[in-house]
Amino acid sequence: MRYLLAAALAARPSVASAESRLRPPRGISADVAAARHLFEANLDAIRRHDRAGYLACYLDSPRFALTGPTGFTLGYDSLAASAGSGWPDHFEALDLELTPLAPGRVYGTYRYRVRYGAGEQTGLSERWFVETPGGWKIEVSTHSPREDPLEQDAPSRWRPR
Repeated sequence: MRYLLAAALAARPSVASAESRLRPPRGISADVAAARHLFEANLDAIRRHDRAGYLACYLDSPRFALTGPTGFTLGYDSLAASAGSGWPDHFEALDLELTPLAPGRVYGTYRYRVRYGAGEQTGLSERWFVETPGGWKIEVSTHSPREDPLEQDAPSRWRPR
C-alpha cells in the first residue's frame, strides 16, 4: 500500500506539468478581456460618432499603422487629422474574434457593415492591441472592403446578413 501511495505522489507532478502545458500562460485571458473591452469601446465610439472616445483607443505614436483600400499610413497624427470627418450613417460589427499573440499583445478581427446614405459596404477589419503603461491601445488598424464577387464566393459566415 505504501508503494502505491508513493507511486501516485511521484506521478502527480508530471500530470500537473502536463496540465500546465495545456493551459494558456497566466494573464492571457486577462489580456484578451482587456483587449475586448477596448475593442468594444472603439466600436461603440464609431456607432456614437464620438471622436474623442474613438481617438482615445489608439496608440498615440508615430509607429501606429493604419491600412485600408487606399494604402498604408503610419502615425497617430494622420488618424487624428481625419477622425470624425466621415462617420457612417449606420455601423454594424459582427463576429468579434480575439486571440492572444504574446503577453501584452492581442489580435482581433470583426466583420463590418456600414452605410453612407444609400451606399452600403461590408468587409473585414483587424486590430492589433498592445498593453502600454497608459493602458491597452490599438497599434494597428486595418479594413478591407469586400467586393460583390467575393461575397458571392465567400463562406456563408462571411456573407452579409
